[in-house]
Amino acid sequence: MNYRGSYRRLLGNSKAAMMAAIEIYNKPTFSYRDECAVILLLNAWELFLKAILSKNGKSVFYPKKRRQPYRTLSWQDAFTKASKFFPAQVSSLPTQRNLELIGTYRDNAVHFYNAPDFGILVHALAQTSIKNFRDLLENAFGQRLETEINWQLMPIGIKPPIDAVTYITAGGTTATRSSAVRQFLAELASATEEVVAAGEDTGRLMTIFNVKLESVKKIGDADVVVGVDGSAGGDGPLVVTRMQDPNKSHPLRRKEICQNLPTLCGRPFTTYVFDAIAWKHELKGKPQYCWQADGGVLTKYSRDTVTFIKRLSPADVDSAVADYKKHHASFRRRKR
Repeated sequence: MNYRGSYRRLLGNSKAAMMAAIEIYNKPTFSYRDECAVILLLNAWELFLKAILSKNGKSVFYPKKRRQPYRTLSWQDAFTKASKFFPAQVSSLPTQRNLELIGTYRDNAVHFYNAPDFGILVHALAQTSIKNFRDLLENAFGQRLETEINWQLMPIGIKPPIDAVTYITAGGTTATRSSAVRQFLAELASATEEVVAAGEDTGRLMTIFNVKLESVKKIGDADVVVGVDGSAGGDGPLVVTRMQDPNKSHPLRRKEICQNLPTLCGRPFTTYVFDAIAWKHELKGKPQYCWQADGGVLTKYSRDTVTFIKRLSPADVDSAVADYKKHHASFRRRKR
C-alpha cells in the first residue's frame, strides 16, 4: 500500500475543490453559499496539506490499528505535520488560526443562520484563506492558481456592502447579537492577539479586500478590537477603542530590519538596498509599513515591512536598486 498517496493527484483534487469553492461563492443566487463554500475550502486545504506531505515522503495516514480500516489524517493533524515544510513567505501560525476560524463556522453553521450580515466575516476569512492557498501553492509547487481563474467578474450586488471591521465594531450590541456570534468574535479577537504577540503577519489571519482584490485593511491594524468582558459575569461582546502606539505597531528602525535580515535572495541586505526598496514601493507613504513622527525626526517600520521585503523576488530587488541609482543620478544632475 502507498502510505504517501500520489501528491499529483492530491494536488489536482485540491485545486479542483478550491475552484469549486470560488465558483459557488461567486454565483449570483445561492442560498447556501457560505456553508458550501467553506466546506469545499477546508476540503481543498486538507488535500493540499496532504499533497505537501506526500511530496516530502511523509505518510498521509494515521498508524494502522488492528482490525480497523486505514484512516487518513484530519486537516488539523495534516497541518501540524506539513507546516514544517512551509516556505518562509507563508507564516504557519496566522494561516492555521485562519483555517480554525473557518472550521469553527463550518462546524457550527446552524447557529449563524439568523445573524444579520455575519457572512461578511466569512467572506473576509475565506478570501484570506484563498490568498494563503495561492501563495503556498506558488512557493511549494511552482504553480499559480490565478492562471485557472477568469477574474473578469461583474460586481452586480444591489445591497451596499459593509466591511468586516465595521461589522465587528458597529454591527450589533450585546443584546442583539447571538451567543454564537459573540463567541466567534471572541475567538477572532483571541487569534488576532496571538498573531500580533508572535510578531506574525495579521494579513495571513484576516484581510479585507475590495472588489479589485487589493488588500485595503488588516484586522490587526483596526482602530478597535473586540473582546469579551469577563468581569462581573459579563459574557457579551465589548468594543474597546485602541489607540495605536507606534512603539508597538511600528517597533523597527531601518538598522534593526537590516540586522534581522542580513541576506535577501541570497545576497547581502544593506541599508542601501532597503532604501531602494522603500523608495521604489513608496513604503514611507503607507501607514501599514511606516510611521513618521511630526517633522520627520523619527521613522519606524512595522513587522509587515519585513514580510513585504521577504516576498520580493530577485528581479524585484534588482529593479528597485537599479531604478534607485538612476533616481539619485538624475537628482545630482539637476542640482548641478
